[in-house]
Amino acid sequence: MNVLFLRIKDLKNSRYLREGSRNLLETEFGTGDTVALCGRLENIKYTQYGPRVWINDGNSLGVTVGTFNKSVRKDAQEIMQGFRAGDEKYLLLYGNPYETDQLYINVNHANGVIPVSRENYERFHQLLRESRRYIREKLGLPAGDETTREKLTAITNSEVLDIIKERDRGNGVRMEDVLNLFEDRKFIEDKVFELMESGALYEPKPGILKAII
Repeated sequence: MNVLFLRIKDLKNSRYLREGSRNLLETEFGTGDTVALCGRLENIKYTQYGPRVWINDGNSLGVTVGTFNKSVRKDAQEIMQGFRAGDEKYLLLYGNPYETDQLYINVNHANGVIPVSRENYERFHQLLRESRRYIREKLGLPAGDETTREKLTAITNSEVLDIIKERDRGNGVRMEDVLNLFEDRKFIEDKVFELMESGALYEPKPGILKAII
């Protein structure tokens, strides 16, 4: 088993390969038959093929779990029973690439879906960034554009609040300016609304965000 530790956005630039009986995924960081992804659990619901799980690491992805494996399906069902919308839960998924009309990730490994802490989620993505810098250096490739968008994929509500505070020069911050910092605007917009519901943020006027100090 050759495992690729990826971000969801890496799937967009990948290429599916079929070698004999093996389903492979080719990326700029190597080729493997198994994909590991880690993200915040956005939603989970039951389908006739097994539980469908949506995770977000700055980009969103939905995968069906346990179509051919009763054990991993049971694991996902237990997670589903304990999940409520708005919960801050994180999952590590292991799956195999497969392509028909589009690329799919089949999660059918034993222990293919694992609940993890927020700290482990952040560590997963920190190690990804560090390993990719190392690989680029070894291959003599450009370091890559480590933009603000890249650095802010693994983000919590408190970090979103800190960003708003840092950019506020006294009159608040345009919500549009905050959302433009990220690739997945919907993910961040949800976090902003959570902060408003908790009383940490308010809108002095429509579209302007201000932290309650």
